Amino acid sequence: MQAKHSLEFTRAPSLWSMYPKIMVSRKPALVPEGGEVPRIEARLAKVAIDRRNLAAYSEICNTPAGATLPIAYPHILATPLHLAILGAEAFPVKLFGLVHVQNRIAMRQPLSADEPAEIRAWIEGFRDTDRGQEFDLHSEYVVQGEAIWDETCTFLARRRAPAGAARSTMSARTAEAAPDAVAVQSSSFRAPAGLGRRYGFISGDVNPIHMSDLSARAFGFPQAIAHGMWSLGRLAADFEPAQFDGGGELTATFKLPIYMPGWLMLQRWPIENGAAFALRDGQGDKPHVTGTLKSLR
Repeated sequence: MQAKHSLEFTRAPSLWSMYPKIMVSRKPALVPEGGEVPRIEARLAKVAIDRRNLAAYSEICNTPAGATLPIAYPHILATPLHLAILGAEAFPVKLFGLVHVQNRIAMRQPLSADEPAEIRAWIEGFRDTDRGQEFDLHSEYVVQGEAIWDETCTFLARRRAPAGAARSTMSARTAEAAPDAVAVQSSSFRAPAGLGRRYGFISGDVNPIHMSDLSARAFGFPQAIAHGMWSLGRLAADFEPAQFDGGGELTATFKLPIYMPGWLMLQRWPIENGAAFALRDGQGDKPHVTGTLKSLR
């Protein structure tokens, strides 16, 4: 049985102090044969919410600026813990190269920006899949001992296909679509040039693939791509506030990257106890994010 690794913070660790170590990491791209991912957990004893940061997030994601937190904002508050965990010596895989492929957020009641809170995060184990290895990173926003918001981020470490192996015929274009005869609501918004830098400095996620076309090309992308968590926060803003009353669960699968600048189309339609959605390109063809928003009532 592997030992548990615990990290305790009285204030959020500095993201800028962690990035140099992460950038030069010589860890392997996959958990070695016979290796394990031990339980690594981190706790931030006191959440300090920067009102200017919250206002900047609200502006870039088009969410109301008020006394409560948008559903995806606690992810930003947890990001320093995420980097501390994934950058820890005990985590056996290098952080750069991990792809955020899925996300689930449950918000059980409105989150006050003024009420004292703590954040807990942890990771343990992995799954072997056809595409590579998957890791679930869990987070909780805790008020008076109760987790009123929780999140699971699923990351993928890709496994290189053997030389000569046939490519999968599955396409991300075959994303979930609304059933026939179901009313679909559509709205559009833009991912402007420079969005990656703006959101990167707000969120602390300054991965080079988001920051500029030049730095993105160094990692094999033709242009800079938008953060997946920006797209999730931005599309959630197009749902009516009433759909979060009493608690909501937002699930998402990230598919094709969003290149900036560009227009996006959000399609949503009713399902049992909530709505399904697909965020597509401006023409409504290529899927970027698909998922559901369901009531927890």
